[in-house]
Amino acid sequence: MEKYTTDRLFGGKISVLQPAKGYRYSMDPFVLCSQMPPVCSGDRILDIGCGCGIIPVILGYCFPQSYITGVEIQTTLAEIAIKNIINNELEQTVSIINEDIKNINPESTNGPFDLILSNPPYKKHNTGRLNPDRQKAVARHEITMNIKNLAAKAETLLGHNGRFMIIFPSERLTDIHQAIQATSIYPEWIRYIHTGQKKTPKRVIFSGRKNITDSERVLPPIYLSSNNIMDMNILSKRINP
Repeated sequence: MEKYTTDRLFGGKISVLQPAKGYRYSMDPFVLCSQMPPVCSGDRILDIGCGCGIIPVILGYCFPQSYITGVEIQTTLAEIAIKNIINNELEQTVSIINEDIKNINPESTNGPFDLILSNPPYKKHNTGRLNPDRQKAVARHEITMNIKNLAAKAETLLGHNGRFMIIFPSERLTDIHQAIQATSIYPEWIRYIHTGQKKTPKRVIFSGRKNITDSERVLPPIYLSSNNIMDMNILSKRINP
């Protein structure tokens, strides 16, 4: 029988169920959400590869006047995401689609999105050790989706001037830029994420806009201490409504 754990966020106001031994989210979703631009009433937001639904749950709680969709290819994780939406009474704001993002188009999502977020698989296919746990392998390695496919699909699903934001290993920033070169998404800004003041950045947040050309800005870095990496409530407070 599958075992789960429950994390309580925002002072216990929301809870997130996730597998005890399968793929478990890191701090990346919290860092990504904390860097989002202001959300307007009625904005449509898409999370590609939503896993157990951590990002849709956070956004549904913080921005109840928006419309949020999470897409997850793995059935077990999608089912957990749906449970998390129901448990937090977010059904009016958030919907989960169990599907390969390659099969999603604006017609199947009732139109384009204003913002697309993703904490995608970050390891290149056929590189490094492939986790024997299929759930972890698909979430971490570019098996079912790579950065090039992700950028191309984001272009298709974004509305005019829509924003595309991802968190990715900093050493793969060049791959992000190469992926968007074939699209109408243009760099807006990047922000490096460090796990300590004297450590090299492990992650980078990339933000791009569809049909909006501008010089890419490098925003001040974010430094995470070893303490707040372990305490998810630290970053959740930064986006507490």
